Amino acid sequence: MVKFLIQRPIAVLMAFTACFIVGMVTYFTLPVSLLPDIAIPEITVQISAQNTSARELENTVVKPLRQQLIQVARLKDMDSEAHDGAGLIRLNFDFGTNTDLAFIEVNEKIDAAMNYLPKDTDRPKVVKASATDIPVFYLSLTLKNDSAYGQTDERAFLDLCEFAESVIKRRIEQLTEVAMVDITGLVERQLQIVPDENKLAVLGLSIQDVESALAQNNVEPGSMTVRDGYYEYNIKFSTLLRTEEDVKNILINKNGRIIRLEEFCRIGIVPVREKGVSMSNGKRAVTLAIIKQADENMDDMKQAIGGTMNYFQSVYPDIEFSVSRNQTELLDYTISNLQQNLSLGFLFICIVAVLFLGDVKSPFIIGLSMVVSIVICFLFFYLFKMSLNIISLSGLILALGMMIDSSIIVTENISQYRERGYSLKRACIAGTSEVVTPMLSSSLTTIAVFVPLIFMSGIAGAIFYDQAFSVTVGLMVSYFTGIMLLPVLYMLVYRTGLRKSWFSRIRINNPIKDHTLDRFYDAGIDFIFAHKTASVLFCIVSVPLCVFMFYFIGKERMPEIDQNELIARVEWNENIHVDENRRRVDNLFELFKTETVEQTAAVGQQDYLLNREQALSSSEAELYFKTKNPSEIAPLQEKVYRALKAEYPLAVISFSPPETVFEKLFVTGEADVVAELYSRNKEKVPTADELRSLETEFATRTGYAPTGIAFENQLNIRINKEKLLLYNVSYDELYRILKTAFKENSIATLHSYQQYLPISIVGEEQTVNSILQETLVPTRADQYGVEYLPLRELVSVAPAEDLKAITAGRNGEYVPFRFYEVKEAEPLMEQVKEVVDTIGDWDTAFSGSFFSNRKMLDELVVILFISILLMYFILAAQFESFVQPLVVLLEIPIDVAFALVLLWICGHTLNLMSAIGLIVTCGIIINDSILKLDAINELRKTGMPLLEAIHEAGRRRLRPIIMTSLTTIFAMVPLLFSFDMGSELQKPLSIAMIGAMFIGTLVSLFIIPLIYWFIYKERKKYEI
Repeated sequence: MVKFLIQRPIAVLMAFTACFIVGMVTYFTLPVSLLPDIAIPEITVQISAQNTSARELENTVVKPLRQQLIQVARLKDMDSEAHDGAGLIRLNFDFGTNTDLAFIEVNEKIDAAMNYLPKDTDRPKVVKASATDIPVFYLSLTLKNDSAYGQTDERAFLDLCEFAESVIKRRIEQLTEVAMVDITGLVERQLQIVPDENKLAVLGLSIQDVESALAQNNVEPGSMTVRDGYYEYNIKFSTLLRTEEDVKNILINKNGRIIRLEEFCRIGIVPVREKGVSMSNGKRAVTLAIIKQADENMDDMKQAIGGTMNYFQSVYPDIEFSVSRNQTELLDYTISNLQQNLSLGFLFICIVAVLFLGDVKSPFIIGLSMVVSIVICFLFFYLFKMSLNIISLSGLILALGMMIDSSIIVTENISQYRERGYSLKRACIAGTSEVVTPMLSSSLTTIAVFVPLIFMSGIAGAIFYDQAFSVTVGLMVSYFTGIMLLPVLYMLVYRTGLRKSWFSRIRINNPIKDHTLDRFYDAGIDFIFAHKTASVLFCIVSVPLCVFMFYFIGKERMPEIDQNELIARVEWNENIHVDENRRRVDNLFELFKTETVEQTAAVGQQDYLLNREQALSSSEAELYFKTKNPSEIAPLQEKVYRALKAEYPLAVISFSPPETVFEKLFVTGEADVVAELYSRNKEKVPTADELRSLETEFATRTGYAPTGIAFENQLNIRINKEKLLLYNVSYDELYRILKTAFKENSIATLHSYQQYLPISIVGEEQTVNSILQETLVPTRADQYGVEYLPLRELVSVAPAEDLKAITAGRNGEYVPFRFYEVKEAEPLMEQVKEVVDTIGDWDTAFSGSFFSNRKMLDELVVILFISILLMYFILAAQFESFVQPLVVLLEIPIDVAFALVLLWICGHTLNLMSAIGLIVTCGIIINDSILKLDAINELRKTGMPLLEAIHEAGRRRLRPIIMTSLTTIFAMVPLLFSFDMGSELQKPLSIAMIGAMFIGTLVSLFIIPLIYWFIYKERKKYEI
């Protein structure tokens, strides 16, 4: 085949030129994203039940739903949380589950469960998890004239809310790149009716009379059609309340007297009592979450949003626009750095080639073929609908060092044949034909390592499909480029064109080329053969060292990513209102304003429509900090924790990275160990004191303080039913009076032009004791008419304390104690179990990232075994021997052992990326041994003695082996000095590969020949 191609150089050049041009065109059309588009196998069920306690919601709604949903097919795990007025059920499925079908089945189960739920229960909402639903960034609108950490101009902020909702939100949603704009921080309005209790008593009216009047004057029964001769008219009946004046003019007939509502009530449109606010850099804000269309390019969206924001900033100078949690910056920084690393790696490789080959023409040929290979790879990206993301680009960087191996081997082999006196054309044919088979074996053994990675369970297997694809395509394209295009280029460059130019006359007088390496190799082989016992002992010791390091080194799912952003979620664990919550957040932000460049906060309940997580309560806050450098995050986290605990010891604080696509896929903020305590006595509710005592005992015994359990103080109102009967007071009337007194009596809707406002009947602002003392309940105790009784005569109030959130899973309700940054998980679990068993009231189960990490590493061990098995079969087919593949594979435990030691020295753990680096290196490093053994076998076939064949084969393959090792190492080096997410993700992989490649090259050059000699030293002629 090579001879056929050499004879038709123009056809070969034209074919590869066409592929190169198409590859360049497709490169600019490839989608750019942070991570591959992966379906997240998660569905969330959101439950809303106003005025329902967490305990009642768990028992009457959440538990029946769990019992139905547990039957959904391919359900992996399920957990739920019930809060006052709201609940959440998360369903996690096996990866690969069709979430569209699961979504339908979940809805069917909910429909079936509705028959068993309370009749007034709203149907739960079902939301599919999607990476595209994660906001690309948050846009905060604040007033320029407001002072940070101070008071807000309420009137101006109301105008800002209306402007943000009616203008900014709609304008951004008109952009084709934007799917929707989710908004929070708006101040809502309501029509408030405040009855005068004294006038009510004088007029003999009750709250029920006011409600009835509102209901009668706010009716829309419908319409009817009538005919009048040739015409037909639509007659509409409507008595809707549309304005504040309509409500004031409502008439009530009481004992023959007609009274206007405004005569005994104070009526006006006021802001709704806030349940949550949004903050940005100490100012109250309206925050917009910008969500991208799934199939749009993020760069296009960034440009469109940027142009819109520049326009708004110029037109509305009184408004400050600030962007936070910007994933477009992360994408730009990461992609540009990875592309830069690709270029630097290519530059280093070219420098190595120039130094070793001694002239410029050969590196020029290698570089040209490499550029062609990389560009043609983009054509395959386009054909298989792959995107440019941090995984696929990292795969190209990883493949870069391996891709050039084919070109170096072919070029070096052709050069050796020319040095033996072969003509240029004959050298190109012979040199290329000789390495076609070993190069194919080398490429296949490397690909064989990546193929099993695709079959990893869960999202990890799916996400590294892109990396496996990049490496596989890169290796196969470079292989065919090396055996088809490169010999043609070599012949053309050395025969014509550059023969008389200054470029072709450049020579590098480098001692590396002039037999220095040969002397180094001969000295190394002589030393190893002179110390056979020590060399064999080195091989034997490396096996237990490999096993020891595997169990000794720290393990985690994914490497830690340096970030300059931090999310702190604070549950104050006190019954505070939103204003007090905001005051505490302002004080905290002001304390750390010099240490951060950006601060935003969600205080209390938020209004996001796509919020799949549990909604914040009025006593919770989610704080966002951004620092200049990632190194400042850890100290800031420690300071924030100490400041909050010093001032508010009851507060429950948890930290996590901001929600990004990466975080959503890998859940890096998950607790290391979660102790799930199931109560054995189902009738007894665990008290707050018991759980706090357990928490203290766990911290004392294990040395790790679990995340605290949040409690809430309650006032339990008990109605005296005997007195209700005695004074002839209806339960409904009493409940109505209570709701009015506590400002929770929303009874109608004002139908204005473009918005509906709720109408609420409320009492005057009072304390609980004042309400009980001063609120009067009308009674009909005797025939003399209406009498009034203080509310405290009919009800009693008792303080209580209960869990703020009720957590449950597949096995029922449990109390979770979450442990973070655990170094030794198994001793901790044993100590927790001992504490719990001593009490005897609980059953214990454990979950957390420790178990998922262990499962992942177990899978990687199996994958390594399968990869080695595949490599053995490929090598056995090439060498036609069952023994020689074992010689080649012997170096794997040696390489892995020293790579693990290097990882430990550099402070890294054994995680998914470093483990993949080890597995990949196992496929790469044996390529050197394959070249070496193939050359030894060929020389022995000619009758050369064994030891002489070892020396001669080493000298022939020395430069290709060292060059291919150095090029692979140098391709990885730029990743060590970059600090974007892509480089941080690949850094453990790079260190593992560099360590394994370095020691592996030495083993391939010196140890493998010794093992080969031990096996074949007694054989007089070549035989296998």
